[in-house]
Amino acid sequence: MNSIKKKALAAFEKQFLKFARVLEVRAWDPATFFEIDLHLPDADMKKWKHVQHMKVKVAEYTYRDYTPAMWDQETRTCTLYVNSSHQGPGSKWASALNTGDMIPYLGIGATMHKPVEGKQLLCLGDSSSVGHFLALQQLAEGKTEVYGAVSLLHDAHIEAFKQYFDTKLEPLKEKEWDFSLVSWIDRQPLDDQQIYIAGHIPTGLQLRKHLRGREDFRGGVKVQGFWK
Repeated sequence: MNSIKKKALAAFEKQFLKFARVLEVRAWDPATFFEIDLHLPDADMKKWKHVQHMKVKVAEYTYRDYTPAMWDQETRTCTLYVNSSHQGPGSKWASALNTGDMIPYLGIGATMHKPVEGKQLLCLGDSSSVGHFLALQQLAEGKTEVYGAVSLLHDAHIEAFKQYFDTKLEPLKEKEWDFSLVSWIDRQPLDDQQIYIAGHIPTGLQLRKHLRGREDFRGGVKVQGFWK
């Protein structure tokens, strides 16, 4: 990044940066997946009707989007679920966090994913999509059913997922290019569901193409990409 862009971003950050406080950090075993509890004093969670994304500053001039999930609008707290199995600034940031840290972010905004009343919500994604789908489930509570599959890299994470979350999302063993998700969806009857795909962008696009080729599917598919 050249000096002009750096100065412009610094000025933008000075005006718009907000801060969240880390309440607790929990690493799964092995430590390539983190739960990060945050206090967001500036967030008005009562207005959240879509799954949100939070643009977090993870290094100098570097931002990553994470999904606030399991939020409590009265205390203005939430949890981020961060996959750190892929090398990058986001993974280094999550691995280094401690209770009490203040993390800067540029804001919280809506994604295109929200509950659709009268339709089942079918979710497909990798470990980077866990928070996204838990947020969708929270929004859909009492309105419609959320189910689907999430691929995870480690067997221990699959067991932790089963024990920890009250959800109809099924954890699967991740395979190259997430063939596990293709195998799973090919065993499912499709009708008029609303399907949400999140996570690795090329895999998500291939899954969408695969689903649209199903003669029995008459619903919609929306993709939210997180990484390439």
